[in-house]
Amino acid sequence: MIIVRYALGVVLVLAVVGKLRSFGAFRDSLANFGLRFRIAPAAAGAIIAVEALTAAAVFTSAPDLAVGVAGTLLGVAFTGAQTYLLAAGSPASCQCFGVRESVSAWTWIRAALVLAMGVALLSAAV
Repeated sequence: MIIVRYALGVVLVLAVVGKLRSFGAFRDSLANFGLRFRIAPAAAGAIIAVEALTAAAVFTSAPDLAVGVAGTLLGVAFTGAQTYLLAAGSPASCQCFGVRESVSAWTWIRAALVLAMGVALLSAAV
């Protein structure tokens, strides 16, 4: 499970760095979910903070159960967001890793992998 744990951490670090490098674009991409104006920067900051805290927990002595719960919740949120954008059928973009890309099966698979890693850690811990 150590490989899964560190893989989750690396993915989250890459996501945090990408969002920070293109913070404005990430903030603006939240308009797809109705987050605009003054709430968008706060929401973007909160998302990044949760990802960063989870990534930090991965590389500490935090229990697998706690990391698994956090990874699972992030995976549910990411997969849900990607599913929503795919179902909407609009040419929405994903700014998840600092690169503007169209929402696709590939972006959905990446989100689902975060979910799978979280669930794997969670199930191994209980």
